[in-house]
Amino acid sequence: MPQIYNAFPTTIFVEKISDHEKYKKRFYELYPKYDYEENDISNTVSEGQVDPLIHLEPTLDPLFQEIVDNVKVYVHDVLRFKNIFNFVITKTWLSRMRDDKYIPFHIHSTSHISFVYYLNTPKDSHKLSFQNPHCTNSLFATSTSDKGRYEGNMVEEYNDLNSSTFFLHPQEGFILLFPSGLPHGTETVSQDFNGERLAIVGDLTLILKKEYLHYTNGYVDQKYWRKYE
Repeated sequence: MPQIYNAFPTTIFVEKISDHEKYKKRFYELYPKYDYEENDISNTVSEGQVDPLIHLEPTLDPLFQEIVDNVKVYVHDVLRFKNIFNFVITKTWLSRMRDDKYIPFHIHSTSHISFVYYLNTPKDSHKLSFQNPHCTNSLFATSTSDKGRYEGNMVEEYNDLNSSTFFLHPQEGFILLFPSGLPHGTETVSQDFNGERLAIVGDLTLILKKEYLHYTNGYVDQKYWRKYE
């Protein structure tokens, strides 16, 4: 029997948020403050039009505390990092879909972990897709992409080993965590989508605790920085 090792996985964390209905109600009371005009520049996200500071809202502090608690589980219990970090939410903004537009693949280059918290997910809400930035099992650069032509597809069956993309359907009241450097975007499920798929999106940075400043990797706390203008 051959020995097979599936190395270097990417781990995405999904968990249900407690008291979702309460948090949803609290956010919709704040919604006018974070609403934005949909145009060619910023149709699917509020980032770029409204300050990305939802995490500073006092009424939502219990929600963001729960999000950070889940991040700690993801980092410590799942990824098995040492308990040497403080967790800092640096940015939060809205991701919104009201038609068949989509968000192209991108990364969040200024953080370590990103999250999506789904506030509202009507039927046929856009799925969240992730792209394997390496996809070394594809053997050929385009072997898992048929460009719309099934007969041009090299693989006989898509699976976790040969696919260059992976997707999840959004679930209202759930949070989804993933490494910020993982390419991700949204895909339309139905051209007839109606309603509003709404989510709070955010970034977190891991900061070394004071007693671990001797580590050569990792950010030190901002209070130790010297800022020049």
